[in-house]
Amino acid sequence: MPDITIVGMTRLAMTMPVEVFPLPYHAYRRPSWMRCAVVGGSVNVGSALKSLGSDPRICTLVGTDEAGEVIRATLRRHGLEGRGVVDTPESAKTVILVEPDGRVARSASASGVAQEYPMERFIEQSVDADLAVISSTPFGEPFLHTAKNLLGLPVAVDLHVAADLTDPGQRPWFEAADVLFCSHERLRLPPAEWIGEVLGRYPGCQLAAVGRGEQGCVMGLRDGRLVEIDAVTPRPVRSTDGAGDALFASFLHGWLSAGEPVEALESAVLFAGWKIGAETATEGFLTGGELAALRRVYPLRTRVSSWLPGRDGG
Repeated sequence: MPDITIVGMTRLAMTMPVEVFPLPYHAYRRPSWMRCAVVGGSVNVGSALKSLGSDPRICTLVGTDEAGEVIRATLRRHGLEGRGVVDTPESAKTVILVEPDGRVARSASASGVAQEYPMERFIEQSVDADLAVISSTPFGEPFLHTAKNLLGLPVAVDLHVAADLTDPGQRPWFEAADVLFCSHERLRLPPAEWIGEVLGRYPGCQLAAVGRGEQGCVMGLRDGRLVEIDAVTPRPVRSTDGAGDALFASFLHGWLSAGEPVEALESAVLFAGWKIGAETATEGFLTGGELAALRRVYPLRTRVSSWLPGRDGG
């Protein structure tokens, strides 16, 4: 059972449907549904890992306000509350809008900064951990040095849409990451080229992957392999919110459990494809047994080539 420490934000979210983006102005809307949920990298990734059988330990800030009471109740229900959950005066919040095809847009407020988080709690939560997942937000940056240089832990980072290799503000995460995931949405290069740039520029990075939404996922490994897996949707899509976190979490669980990155990514693509049939970011997670059973009956298309210049696919 992998032991994974997770550093990230936790937010109270209000989710509602919209007809189309960009959103036309109306003084009053009557949506067909609205939902309140607890989301954020720490709870999204932690809940997925817990469902699969890993032991996640989250390090996050939660307000002592009314929103914080809801957040803590959710963390308890998911088995994620512990000493790594630290008080702050006000909880972070977000509003999520969902199009009929599942595409989402969000506005988020962050409360609390990393300086408020006692680093000794992170160290305590990381004893005997196999890996640290560090948020790519400013909240996560101070934890990078402690994880890598003090504790000697491998670090996994999901950059989401902040994957610009030319941005000096992102350099600490690129330099620290052993495992690097990101979204294709704002890449300035094709995914395979971006992966080649990352692995060529940052020798400490062992693998880099790009989630491409309905096109699937591409991953480059330090040994030169480039793995492309087509997306699958075993059930109708309800919301893509949290799909990237589900892909990331499932990959880490499978990779740490068995050490086979290609097989782990195949399972992760299927896990994320099933998850987006749920309505919120913290629902729709398969257990390890359910995922294994689905793997036996659901086809996946995988192609392996090379990201190294001058090498042909195989």
